Amino acid sequence: ATSRLLVNYQEPYRSQILDYLFKPNFGASLHILKVEIGGDGQSTDGTEPSHMHYENDENYFRGYEWWLMKEAKKRNPKIKLIGLPWTFPAWIGKGENWPYDYPDVTAYYVVSWILGAKRYHNLDIDYVGIWNERAFSSKYIKLLRYTLDKHGLQQVRIIASDRLWEPISFVLLLDSELHGVVDVIGAHYPGTKTVPNALLTKKKLWSSEDYSTFNDEVGTGCWARILNQNYVNGNMTATIAWNLVASYYEELPFGRCGLMTAQEPWSGHYKVEAPIWITAHTTQFTQPGWSYLQVDGHLEGGGSFVALTDGLGNLTIIIETMSHNHSQCIRPPLPHFSVTPQRATFYLKGSF
Repeated sequence: ATSRLLVNYQEPYRSQILDYLFKPNFGASLHILKVEIGGDGQSTDGTEPSHMHYENDENYFRGYEWWLMKEAKKRNPKIKLIGLPWTFPAWIGKGENWPYDYPDVTAYYVVSWILGAKRYHNLDIDYVGIWNERAFSSKYIKLLRYTLDKHGLQQVRIIASDRLWEPISFVLLLDSELHGVVDVIGAHYPGTKTVPNALLTKKKLWSSEDYSTFNDEVGTGCWARILNQNYVNGNMTATIAWNLVASYYEELPFGRCGLMTAQEPWSGHYKVEAPIWITAHTTQFTQPGWSYLQVDGHLEGGGSFVALTDGLGNLTIIIETMSHNHSQCIRPPLPHFSVTPQRATFYLKGSF
């Protein structure tokens, strides 16, 4: 519920903000937009409405997420869309506060949101999650895959479990059927590290929620460091910032923990914060589908680099040398390290 105030900005300011977020080769040029599947419950900075308040109720025009996804797609048709529930309306559990007692009902509810996105807004959802920072159910995940396929949504990929690396990684190694239906392991605030079991699954590893830091210079350093080091240290090939834009009152939890700030629709004032430009160092010089080259990305004097290619002869190298005190994130605690002045020489060999 972090983009609530954005929709109330008057033009031309609203379109300017959206351009800084989504327009290719302009500002953040974001590759991924992850939205909440509203569930009529307080999810951090507010409540987002469900598309189904009751079992016999469907409305695919509530809230602002549909609008936000369309604005993103309007600017960048290639942007990847992800939906993830934070909360569920009470009828899902038939009186119990638990979405897995009736997994067929929950799967139907989530898939209906994906179908509604296409039918009413012509939006193709690329990925869907399970339940934000809560328990997962293997039975439910399998049923979700079955329900997606039954409705012709084979192209929608499943991310699990938007919490920690474990126990999802361990369970994937034990359960071959579950392994077959989960496409991405998504962890939150991994501190640039993964775990052996996650690597053993051979799945794509994502930091599916990260950053969440006050968007001053230190927060900007945090974002620069983890964008590189999530891959260098943890083999994560996507990093998603919570949150997109600080469009909620600053006194609410995690005030100004967005890539930019737009919390005054009444005045039209917004601020393009430095994380927008840090993002651009990666997003304006790569695209989804590019591959990381498997090199040791640690610099001798501290800092890191990553190299990416499209396989067609284009190469991007991104270097960061953020100091410890200038790059601390809100979580987890950052062990001490030092960065010293250095000269780095890169040798290119072979083809890419």
